Amino acid sequence: MLHFYQYRYRAWRTALAVLMKQLQQFSLMFVTLFFIFIPQLIIGVFYGLGKLVSFDSHDLAIKVAFGFVLLQSLLLQAVKPAIMDTAHRVFHPTLLRSRLHQYAADWLLLLACHSLFIAALILTMSIGIDKLWQAPQLPGFMLVQWLFALALLYRPQTLLSAILVAFVAIWLVPTIEIYLAVILLWLALDWIRPRFRVTLPQPRLNLASFWYYVIQASPWMLLWRSGASLLTLWAGLIIAKERPDLLHYYTLVILLVNQLWWSSLYLDTNKQVAGRRAYWRGLGVYSQLVLSQSLLIYGVSLVSWLGGVLLLDGEPFSLAVILGSPLLMWVVQRHPQRLAVAWGSFSVTVMMIKVLFI
Repeated sequence: MLHFYQYRYRAWRTALAVLMKQLQQFSLMFVTLFFIFIPQLIIGVFYGLGKLVSFDSHDLAIKVAFGFVLLQSLLLQAVKPAIMDTAHRVFHPTLLRSRLHQYAADWLLLLACHSLFIAALILTMSIGIDKLWQAPQLPGFMLVQWLFALALLYRPQTLLSAILVAFVAIWLVPTIEIYLAVILLWLALDWIRPRFRVTLPQPRLNLASFWYYVIQASPWMLLWRSGASLLTLWAGLIIAKERPDLLHYYTLVILLVNQLWWSSLYLDTNKQVAGRRAYWRGLGVYSQLVLSQSLLIYGVSLVSWLGGVLLLDGEPFSLAVILGSPLLMWVVQRHPQRLAVAWGSFSVTVMMIKVLFI
């Protein structure tokens, strides 16, 4: 039994090391540009959790709860292969027949990776168990956190439907307690629902349907970017209510961060294009495929930018972000490894112009 837990721990560490190596360029760039904001980000997590305990309006507490749920889903999805040991999970029964220990190892590794749940646990301990009855929404929220994490591991369909229900319920329920109860009820009902398979249409392969098949084969490359964009916009809406005097600065930062998410889509789609280069060249339409790739990425970038401008009342200077996207696309097409540097340089330039001259 002990050898199985030792193996899972080593596999988890190895998978995390590979993931950190893949993200090394972006993590180094973020640390370099936003080093002074890292303590504020950590404080911001506890500040947000504090809004679930003590709040002026239930509307704000509900929005903060949804933001945390969405953030944890994105973070845990990134490390899910490490937690589950997805690459070798089919061989786990050869090491230990009991599935109980497999689930126990999953839960232990999930707890080690669930930083937001740990933060809520720290806040709970600081409040004191004897005083939790004054803020019952906090343990309720922690239960939602853990059940969302389990759904992500074992029932992705349940997770997606629960996120949709949580989003819609923001405008339908009056209090944070009822909001959490609705989510818990939906998770319980959807968990016992029989699983089903969705049969998608299979159109004939051409330039347009090629991207349909790419997205169908790798939906995560769009899902995590959509979730990250929604999360940054959601943070902007909360900031607009808490600190409207600083919104014009935060709006620009949010638009720039979303620009990075969607510009990096080129790195994923280019793997599909390069892997089938000979086929499309044989048909004589390779240049058109490359053009359609650029149009696809610029199109989703434009939609993300437009959503941010409309929701956050962006200023005319926000046009600099979307007008700079073609330059960023040109850099990533010719020097993909320099995407983070190019985006960082562009972001610093735009922010300096904003602060000094506008």
